[in-house]
Amino acid sequence: MERARAVLLRGIEQGAMPGAVVCVRRRGETLWHEALATTEGTTPTTLTTLYDLASITKPLASASSICSLVEHGELLLTAPVTHFLPEASALKDATVHHLLTHTSGLPAWIACYKDEGSGLDAAVRAILKLSLRGAPGTHYEYSCLNYILLAKIIEAVTSTTLDKFATATIFAPLGLTDLTFHPDPARCAPTISQEGPNPQDILSGIVHDGNARAICAEGNSVAGNAGLFGTADAVARFGEAILHGGLFGAPTRQRWLTPQSTPPGHTLAFFCKPNPLTPTGELLSDEAVGHSGFTGTALVLDPESGCVIALLTNAVYLDNSKTEFLPMRRRFFNAVAGAL
Repeated sequence: MERARAVLLRGIEQGAMPGAVVCVRRRGETLWHEALATTEGTTPTTLTTLYDLASITKPLASASSICSLVEHGELLLTAPVTHFLPEASALKDATVHHLLTHTSGLPAWIACYKDEGSGLDAAVRAILKLSLRGAPGTHYEYSCLNYILLAKIIEAVTSTTLDKFATATIFAPLGLTDLTFHPDPARCAPTISQEGPNPQDILSGIVHDGNARAICAEGNSVAGNAGLFGTADAVARFGEAILHGGLFGAPTRQRWLTPQSTPPGHTLAFFCKPNPLTPTGELLSDEAVGHSGFTGTALVLDPESGCVIALLTNAVYLDNSKTEFLPMRRRFFNAVAGAL
């Protein structure tokens, strides 16, 4: 993995991110696990550094919670959104499956907190005011708003919040204690946010995403689109639990690893080919799936090689546009693929 390591070190030198932690595992074996450089210029990264996972929250917490409820007979993927949110008239033809696969017709993003204020209920009210950009099931548009609604649906079904349900049902059984919505700030790599309440603040242990931060502000709920923190090892081990079994049965696993959206480009939880958002580089197999996070995080699963790759950075601490980081990430995954 020395060439992939060199790509990361060059990226750090060029200001793509202050540091990184990477974990590459294959069929239960750790091939590479290393902490590089610093979290903010002075504090060294460690293997136990917690990163703001941003949108990796979607598969790790939200989609996994939904699929756990489905496997236990508590929820149907075909359940109408209006069954849980009767006021969602614009989404009368949308289902839980549409929310999971970003085919509900909702737009990509709005600043929910500017319209309705803080809290999950306020964010849901803001979303339900929107007009759809296409009929459910006919239009793919990656949207954090889908997963904010999923957090509310999880609360409706379980009578508890997403963070508590995911911890008890997903993370604890897998032994992934380093996946948490409530991190120790002293262990966290900081970020700088240009959105949400108090933009431009340096955040440590507080979610970067503006909507998620506003949802968490009241202390009653968490968001479904962002807010999870974790280590590279914990993220990679979650990926292994999907790729090689340990979390779901074979029918669910298959739906996490193959296209489930119309038009194609999304599984029940991950980006997949031909979606250009799939963070797999150019050389991993066409079966490779994964998810990225705006802060500079990525998890990739490649069924062909049996490999799971977790790359965690806080690129938004240095460059919120990530003009250096994104091409570097593609080169990194290409170098890992070459090594494999």
